[in-house]
Amino acid sequence: MSSGDSPFLAVPASEWLAANDSGFVVADRFPVSPGHALVIPRRVIATWWEATDKERADILALVDLVKRQLDDERHPDGYNIGFNSGIAAGQTIGHLHVHVIPRYRGDAPDPRGGVRHVIPGKGNYLQPAAMPHALVDGQGRLLRDDLLRCLRDRRFDRVDLLVSFVMKSGLALVHGGLLDALDRGAKVRVLTTDYLTVTDADALARLLDLAEQRPEEMATRVFQDPATSFHPKAYLFWSADGMAAETFVGSNNLSASGIAGGIEWAVGTDQAAPLLTAFERLWSDQRSQPLTHGLLADYRQRWQPGAHTAGVVAEPPAVPPSPRPVQRDALVALEQTRLDGYRRGLVVMATGLGKTWLAAFDTARPQFRRVLFVAHREEILRQSLDVFRRVQPIADLGLYHGGEKRPDARMVFAGVQALARNLDRFAPDRFDYVVIDEFHHAEASSYRRVIDHFQPGFLLGLTATPNRMDGADLLALCSDNLVYECPLTDGIEQGDLSPFHYFGIADDVDYTRIPWRSGKFDTTTLTEAVETQDRAQHALDVWRNKGGGQTIAFCVSVSHANFMAEFFRRNGVAAVAVHSGATSAPRTGSVEQLRAGELQVICTVDVFNEGIDVPEIDTVLMLRPTESPVVFLQQLGRGLRRSDGKDALTVIDFIGNHRSFLIKPRILLTLGTGQKASTEKVLRAMRTGNFGLPPGCSANYDVELVDVLRAVARVGARSALEDYCRSYADERGHRPTAIQAYEAGYNPSSARAQHGHWFAFLDDVDLLTEPEREVVRRHTDVLDGI
Repeated sequence: MSSGDSPFLAVPASEWLAANDSGFVVADRFPVSPGHALVIPRRVIATWWEATDKERADILALVDLVKRQLDDERHPDGYNIGFNSGIAAGQTIGHLHVHVIPRYRGDAPDPRGGVRHVIPGKGNYLQPAAMPHALVDGQGRLLRDDLLRCLRDRRFDRVDLLVSFVMKSGLALVHGGLLDALDRGAKVRVLTTDYLTVTDADALARLLDLAEQRPEEMATRVFQDPATSFHPKAYLFWSADGMAAETFVGSNNLSASGIAGGIEWAVGTDQAAPLLTAFERLWSDQRSQPLTHGLLADYRQRWQPGAHTAGVVAEPPAVPPSPRPVQRDALVALEQTRLDGYRRGLVVMATGLGKTWLAAFDTARPQFRRVLFVAHREEILRQSLDVFRRVQPIADLGLYHGGEKRPDARMVFAGVQALARNLDRFAPDRFDYVVIDEFHHAEASSYRRVIDHFQPGFLLGLTATPNRMDGADLLALCSDNLVYECPLTDGIEQGDLSPFHYFGIADDVDYTRIPWRSGKFDTTTLTEAVETQDRAQHALDVWRNKGGGQTIAFCVSVSHANFMAEFFRRNGVAAVAVHSGATSAPRTGSVEQLRAGELQVICTVDVFNEGIDVPEIDTVLMLRPTESPVVFLQQLGRGLRRSDGKDALTVIDFIGNHRSFLIKPRILLTLGTGQKASTEKVLRAMRTGNFGLPPGCSANYDVELVDVLRAVARVGARSALEDYCRSYADERGHRPTAIQAYEAGYNPSSARAQHGHWFAFLDDVDLLTEPEREVVRRHTDVLDGI
């Protein structure tokens, strides 16, 4: 038969989304929702019951493939799967086709009956996510849900919001979606007005912060003309290639009542061209002025928070939060240390106790006019700026990182690398207060240059993990002034942090076959070893048996995170992968779904080691080796925040046959006893479960792990130590000390048995300089036994 007999066979192969021996996939030309696809047999089959067993299997395989692609690209909330058989209207021959329809919350006014929705007197019809003239009435369908869905839809790389009034309550509802849109590189423009001074100044401040954090992607303008009323409300989502568009026009301002509660009407349509033309005209109007700090300051002078204007109930200004008890104690200690004459100090607070909040509260004191906050990652800078904004709503905050550099801001949030490269642009006394976040990084050369350059009235180092693998003396960088300390164990005992139940699970991966380079496993080989169905099933079984609930799963690589998320989903667990790759699920949206209980598992790599605040996490699932004590404690700390109904955090950790896995039980024993622990003490604690942890905490290991780790600790101990020392020297240009090797989980005494002392071992492996070698030769009798 000719391809003309079936319209499906006329679709050119260039438009196929996927194919196999029996069928192919195309995008539905009349989609019910974004991503709607059709799976079509290669031969004309009138009904499902006429397909062969192989054809049915191949068709279902394509359905699975489409679902996996949609899970990665669009992250729908569910699916409708169904087939059409027989002859449809307008056709002369029947051709079986299977619909794969992704579903999203809020895509239909009444989701009962699948994609159908009943209109009284009109029967059933298919309700697309945004079919022409779809009504969003604020009752059965909230505009908030549509806005969040569109902000996270990868089809839309352009977002234009045109609203009369922006209120902080409305901005807060879509803020996470805006972050996800910006994360994937979408260009966002917001046009509002100062008309009648209704727009909330605090909301404008947050928009300005976003624009400065993402200057290439985000822009806000304010229409200024007191003689012209300004009442448009339009939300436009479109793609630069013209392939997709979805718009909403109605009565909805960007406020909580406007998009999520009040009776407001908007009409959804995919006919965007005239709206985009009108938006461009307004955006380019000379009365539409870029939002700047000067414009915001002028507007604040005219704005009257809490006033009732033009029938709109304005919102009161943001109320700054108050310090928690542990933060109040630290604030008192900081004030006292300055009264005692100290100009530097270190604060050690476990993850979850609010170090960034502490800095925001302390820098709010009136004597500190100019503040510098330094961190090593852009994500930490953004989150820290948001914290400071909440504590100091009207402060002048600016970034010094990437493409955005505002060195003249009263409070500068700077990336350490950008700052270290431009120190000549800052006078040493430029800042009254300098905060160095994650101070365990401070021994790095970039941090040292920054610390040595500035001479503030006070410098504060913040860390949750003061003990570094290389043994650097961080306290010396803070004038040996430990201002305040609340470690993890104290936080748990005081009730500020959740207790935890740790389970060390025997891993079935043979780590002896994986190359060990520069103090860590080769990532490519390790990924291949852990991406197996058997290991994934083991992880799922243990998770269901011991953990469950809202979970963060730390994986080896982007590929491993995607693999595990897909495995969980195939087994009925709501899971996504969040990482730095192009296939990542929306980071902020995924966290919001996890907090709401709509997701069970987020599989990630390292993006959540620092900065994430999700008290609702019930389980931390460690599916990767962790060679660093700092990283281990950071990942453990992701779940230690308290939340209602959470009695204890569950930690599931896979332990393998390599001596690097001794680091974790060594850390747990050190936490419990406060003392360094020998390998024999560590193995004894693993066998007995007696780690000395705070009340409510426990650590249990599979019984066979004690023998496994005892064997790997004994066999090849010297070669492992030698590998560590050489890797250390290669990376840093100098050898480690015996204390540094011990801190890294190695036993220097293993070298003494053969060489007599530590320096003789270093001499044997050619890691001493010639002057050091000469000193060793002259004083061997003194060094023996050291």
